[in-house]
Amino acid sequence: MKSNLIIKKFTTTPAKGVRSSKEIKSFFGSKLVDIEDSIIINDISIQYSEVVDKVNIQNDHYQYYDISAIHQEKNILRSLDDVKYENHSIDIYSQVTNKSIISVSSAKPNTIVPNRNFEWVININAKSILREYLFLRLKEARTFKTIRSDDLVERNVNNYINDYIDNNMLNRYNISGLSFYVQYFNVISDSTIFTKGQVLKSPNFNKTVYVGGNLVPNVNVVTPDYLSNLGTVKIIYNQIKDSSMYKFDYYFTISYQKI
Repeated sequence: MKSNLIIKKFTTTPAKGVRSSKEIKSFFGSKLVDIEDSIIINDISIQYSEVVDKVNIQNDHYQYYDISAIHQEKNILRSLDDVKYENHSIDIYSQVTNKSIISVSSAKPNTIVPNRNFEWVININAKSILREYLFLRLKEARTFKTIRSDDLVERNVNNYINDYIDNNMLNRYNISGLSFYVQYFNVISDSTIFTKGQVLKSPNFNKTVYVGGNLVPNVNVVTPDYLSNLGTVKIIYNQIKDSSMYKFDYYFTISYQKI
């Protein structure tokens, strides 16, 4: 065959197989990362290591095949308390005024005073908390080791892992439980509960409140959907002690179950 009849000359180059984070399911089976059946987001911390290189971006977030003294990786410790703190908010839902009877003395009749309580709403981003927990576990297990940023469409290993979690893992879980803990403190002066602008300070998210005796039974929890409840979860809590005399700190744990 004459060379001028050759329509096109071409070459082939190897293509790396980490282009899509979506695992394809089929009738005959599929490949998925093995995950925990039950998860509880409590007060533990999770540690993993990775390369941190902001100069050679292709190496950033890289994990070697194994950990050794030759391979320099930075240890990263992440507290689940920080994850929860960054993914929830608390605000006043409403104000409730009840009447309390105070006995002044045996010679004087009892005095009825208003008991000023607040109803608080705690908004919890359950999906973001679960996503970050799964991310930490995958990094801890080194599931995506030896993958570099330039192997990926996202050009970032950690972004790819989060995409993998969104596409393949989040829809395999539902919320199975939520525990809410409260501890009250005596108010010494108005400065302890009000800002300089006389705005009521929000209660503090406090790890030390995580004690069995501080558990609130039958707390009012509102989920967006019973069957798919990884949206924003709300806790409605009615303060049971007078806000002019007591402030409180709080804590919560959240559990997930594989569907």
